[in-house]
Amino acid sequence: MYTVSQYVSLRQLRVLLSVGDTGSFSATANAIGLTQSAVSQSLRTLEEALEIPLVDRTTRQVVLSDAGRRLVGPLREALDHLDRVLSQARTEASATRGVVRLACSQSVGGDFLPGRISALHRAWPDIRLQLREQPHADVLEGVTRGTAEVGLVVGDSLPSELHGTALLTEPYHVYCSLQHPFARRQHVSAASLRYEKLVLLDASAGGRFQLDRFLHSHDVVTADAQEVTQPAMAIALACEQVGVAVLPGSGHATLARADGPGVKAIPLTPGFERTISLVTRRNTALSPVVERAVGALVNPSGATDTPPSQRMTVVVPFQSSGPADRFGRSFAVELAKVMGQPVDVENVVGLGGVLGVHRVTRSVADGCTIGLAGTGATVFDRLLNQDDGLFDVFSDITCLSGMVRIPNVLLVGKHVAANTLAELIAQARLRPDGFATAAIARGPLAVLPELFQKRTGTRMLSRHYDGLVPAMVDLVRGRLDVLFAEMGGSVMDAIRNHAVQPLMIAGHHRAHGLPDVPTAAECDLPDVVADGGYCVVAPASFPASRQMALQAQIHAALCSPAIAEGFLAQGGTPDLRTGAEYIAYVRHEQARWAALLGKS
Repeated sequence: MYTVSQYVSLRQLRVLLSVGDTGSFSATANAIGLTQSAVSQSLRTLEEALEIPLVDRTTRQVVLSDAGRRLVGPLREALDHLDRVLSQARTEASATRGVVRLACSQSVGGDFLPGRISALHRAWPDIRLQLREQPHADVLEGVTRGTAEVGLVVGDSLPSELHGTALLTEPYHVYCSLQHPFARRQHVSAASLRYEKLVLLDASAGGRFQLDRFLHSHDVVTADAQEVTQPAMAIALACEQVGVAVLPGSGHATLARADGPGVKAIPLTPGFERTISLVTRRNTALSPVVERAVGALVNPSGATDTPPSQRMTVVVPFQSSGPADRFGRSFAVELAKVMGQPVDVENVVGLGGVLGVHRVTRSVADGCTIGLAGTGATVFDRLLNQDDGLFDVFSDITCLSGMVRIPNVLLVGKHVAANTLAELIAQARLRPDGFATAAIARGPLAVLPELFQKRTGTRMLSRHYDGLVPAMVDLVRGRLDVLFAEMGGSVMDAIRNHAVQPLMIAGHHRAHGLPDVPTAAECDLPDVVADGGYCVVAPASFPASRQMALQAQIHAALCSPAIAEGFLAQGGTPDLRTGAEYIAYVRHEQARWAALLGKS
């Protein structure tokens, strides 16, 4: 006995879906990374395994057979579910392998560590560094016991179980009020401290034993000193003339970090300094992730195993294999060809696409992280979110370019006895709350149903969905009656398979894939319009000197024949608006929808 699954591969199934989307062997070959002959052979092998014809080869255009069209919808749903399961598994594995726990002694690292952590994130964006400030003894114990892979301590004396790598040395300075006589000196001798009231860091910061030994050698008693855990407190006490503080670190950097304008830092003579070391467990093999992190922290300008080039990442603000992900991955493939370097795709899901844009706004503005922003994040989040929002589209992002326009379409399930919009409106007026519609996420698909009912004098039950995919599933299965949806691969599959009926394009122009479906204006609903689609954004501080080059590369990618063909197959068209033109469009749409929703 054997089963069909023994002869069917995931690649064959994805080839079938791509051929159904693009209607082209060449476009499928480019998207999947095969030759055209390999695509054709893959389909033939799949047909033999299933014992049904999947492609009609009697026409010049590549068209799915009736059996192929019936298979595509359930197959896409099954593969989408599989992709979500695998994506979750990869996320969990990455969360385990990519985390490096760094324990840091109090008062250690404030002058230099943030810059090194930033360099680590730029070199290895997949490594998540978890920083924990702790007392010196707890850091040593944590690294010894393995609750932290790496520690940052004053490394003058370490337990035998630990290995230390010196990062830098920090000289001690005397900090005093500007009214103190020391403030008029170029240097302060250690011996002159014997009659002063001292403010010192306590033992939890590390290095206190060595400092006491140094001061005692100059007959300075430390038993009566004020003891604090942070330099800021020590400097504040010095400013109030409670005593003079003896602290490690660069004088200007420590003052800036502590915000002490009424205090002066003076070098101590003879010079005394402490060594800051990065410690790991001795005789224990480090994982590759920890090795990379240690290398970047020790030598941020030339970390061990540094990548040969900075990889670009495109952040897609929706789940893997969804409509936005398909457009984003097609764009990333073409952008990589134009740039001549790898371009990765990172899915950041949540808040109707807002979290993905939030991720971009918090990234380093070095040109290595860009992302997609939909109208839900750029137009509607500010209108619908009662809080201040996670970012401001006009001040917290750099809009580089449009990317794709996607029409929105009003659908009804095949169980709804309405072949035209007029028939649907008539039935809905006769049966208040007799139809169920969907409000999806926090974007245009959440506000279009409300505006539609207001303009048509109808009333429907509203159900909230976090995404389009589950709403489409309910529409096809008869658990939902009316749905506004972005035209994408799965939506077009459902329309072609007559699982749903399109009644109106919620846009200004008829859709390329649905030329017989009227627009909102043609249905006497001219303002029930919300353009779908995505633009390309970068952090607000992205250097203007680099914008023109990247915008030219984005434009070249969007003008490629593969993008035009692939976007059209998925229900969209390339959006070649400049960043400035897109921001002007966002301002216009925000004002229009504020008036429509009564929020102006």
